[in-house]
Amino acid sequence: MKTIWKILAFALVIMTILPFESQAQKRVEITPFGGYMFGGRIRFYEGELRIKDNGNYGIALSTEIRPDVQFELSWSQMQSNATFRPNYGYGYLEGSFDVNVNYFQAGGVWEMDKGKIHPFGLFSLGATWFDAKDSKIEDVWRFSMALGGGVKVWFSDVVGIRLQGRFLVPMYFSGAGLFCGFGTGGSNCGVSVGTSSTILEGDLTAGLIFKLGK
Repeated sequence: MKTIWKILAFALVIMTILPFESQAQKRVEITPFGGYMFGGRIRFYEGELRIKDNGNYGIALSTEIRPDVQFELSWSQMQSNATFRPNYGYGYLEGSFDVNVNYFQAGGVWEMDKGKIHPFGLFSLGATWFDAKDSKIEDVWRFSMALGGGVKVWFSDVVGIRLQGRFLVPMYFSGAGLFCGFGTGGSNCGVSVGTSSTILEGDLTAGLIFKLGK
């Protein structure tokens, strides 16, 4: 059901943007991409949660709002594993679970036209969904930001490649349980986070660009 929800959400975005762009005679870029994501770690008083690095994939939809400036929506996912290691020898046990890390972002892309090569920078805001695959572990949604850049290389007027890196800036955790804990009885909702913690992530990706419109 969660996968179907994501597909329907992006189908709705495409249906909303494309008719508008067709009338405005502006360009729309659709970029499926894949790459590698750095999972990061979160440190708490109770212990440390580490998310394993792994490959990621996603899609970006960009529409021109003025020359060399685009509004962009993107989604990316990394399928990974998270491991909790306690700081103390009592109360919590070490444990791990599978988790999908999803980024939903909206923001701007600023690019320079150098002929076939277009360097660019990007900034976006949105949400991150930590989708735990263990039914005993709670999912988590957090606010997130992305800052990055890269280059677009055009082979023709309608097809190109996009190489980029993003710095995925801190999600904020405070005053609540993160996922769930691993206590003496196994996995349970036992970790109570009383202090603020952040996680830093990032990715390197490459994608194929398809341009529609002028």
